[in-house]
Amino acid sequence: MMNAAVLERSACFDIGSLATKLFAEIATRTADVEGVSRPAFSKIETETLQFLAGFARSEGLAAQWDAGRNVVFSLPEHSDALQYILIGSHVDSVPRGGNFDGLAGVLAGLLCLVRARREGSRFAEPVKVIAMRGEESAWFGPCYMGSKALLGVLSAAELAARHKQDGRSLDEHMQAIGVDMAPVRAGKPLLDRAAVKAYLELHIEQGPVLIERNLPAAVVSGIRGNFRYKKIACFGEAGHSGAVPLAYRHDPVLAMAELLNVLDAAWHDFVAKGRDLVVTSGMVSTDQQKHALSRIPDSVEFSLDIRSQDRDMLETMHALVLKHVARIERERSIRFDLGTALWTSPALCSKTLIAALTRAAETIGVPPALIPSGGGHDAAVFSEADIPSGMIFVRNRNGSHNPQEAMDIDDFKTAASVLYQFLNDPNQAFHQARAASQTAKESGPMFTKITDIIRQKGNAVRAYHAAAVAAQEAAITDPDRAVGYFMLGLAAQEFADANYGEPLHAHVFDQELSRLDEYAGMLDAAFANPDADVRLRALSTVALGLVSHRRRPEEASSASA
Repeated sequence: MMNAAVLERSACFDIGSLATKLFAEIATRTADVEGVSRPAFSKIETETLQFLAGFARSEGLAAQWDAGRNVVFSLPEHSDALQYILIGSHVDSVPRGGNFDGLAGVLAGLLCLVRARREGSRFAEPVKVIAMRGEESAWFGPCYMGSKALLGVLSAAELAARHKQDGRSLDEHMQAIGVDMAPVRAGKPLLDRAAVKAYLELHIEQGPVLIERNLPAAVVSGIRGNFRYKKIACFGEAGHSGAVPLAYRHDPVLAMAELLNVLDAAWHDFVAKGRDLVVTSGMVSTDQQKHALSRIPDSVEFSLDIRSQDRDMLETMHALVLKHVARIERERSIRFDLGTALWTSPALCSKTLIAALTRAAETIGVPPALIPSGGGHDAAVFSEADIPSGMIFVRNRNGSHNPQEAMDIDDFKTAASVLYQFLNDPNQAFHQARAASQTAKESGPMFTKITDIIRQKGNAVRAYHAAAVAAQEAAITDPDRAVGYFMLGLAAQEFADANYGEPLHAHVFDQELSRLDEYAGMLDAAFANPDADVRLRALSTVALGLVSHRRRPEEASSASA
């Protein structure tokens, strides 16, 4: 329940009534035989954006078309802001889908602007809201097309992807709606990344967690990465179901079942240890032309989709798949053809934004909750571009990508109120951290100098050893920061010792440097703040991260033993 003070402040602005009208109007304008259809980079998508732009202007807001033919909304005084917080989501839908997927995030941001305009509020930072195109993969195959184009990462292969109905390429569709394709094809960003202080996205939850926990909304911890095998084939030997004894069978279905059972057991074990993991085989089939009740099949095909917020967890599970595929092949005299694994990296939300959004929720009386996102979102693209990103989920019944999506408007109001509280409170953790970061830049990033040594020396094992030595020396000469230097030095030395003489992939070094960079940045921001409690919390957070990271190799080795 929201507290009384928040209810009183919002009484003059009925966000629920206005949101209900806007959702209904857009549903009517984009209705299909059932549900709604707003194809990516289509006339219907453009008309939806035009409607939103007209509504925004009627409320006295600025509404501008950007280079990607998205619409950007702001308070008039912020339309030319050099730096701003960006709130966004997409307006396209899957064919005959639900009305809330994507659109809820756009309307939440837009209605925060409307409320500020009507009430004369001043945000702690300039704010812009973007209604984006082309997030859904249902139309061309690739996903996040609009946000990838914005950030200069839409590939040539994605631009060549064909529309599943008319056969024209994504490049052609984008050009047809007025996008200048030269910078998109060249991989040049269509917006200034440095101008975006943070990206926030409100979205319906596409799973049942909030329903099961009876929560209206939650802060998102991150977006799960995955590895996928789209079509694994397992080949055995056909035979009569009654005539071939157990000792002579080479049954591919049982081989598949054994592999999935091993992965299911590992899933249960890791989740019991607090790790983030989901395992799915969404497609299973034998040959319809040959399968029969009394026939041992000679082959079976199935998919494998394994997701986690933790890259280490994904690599552990991938190694487990390969290990048991080889074992089952030997023991059952069958053969697996895995095909190519498709990898998507996890996208973690900014810890600073998570803390700030959680505090905003607590301030207005919303129970704090943190959950991962199993589905992908535009926020992942912004996060991959090193833009601090955060998400809020809204409770939603009946899943997503179907006409039965059921988001209660009161839950939407609650989530939008969390967003509005975050934007309005200059004392929020995010705004304090930004101020502290600016102070740190003026005095010099002391802890980041340690991780810069790794970068300067080539991000190899010897570079981590050099950083550890430098951290020890810094701890002696700067007693006020000694504990922070000690922890960074310890982490660098442990990594160097553990991997001395070991052949490692470049991404292992990149991942470790990213981890230490995050710790160093957190410590620099905290020590730029004179508040001792702020410094202590940062030191505690880093210490907890180091302990957690230490435990992971032990868990991985015990799981594969």
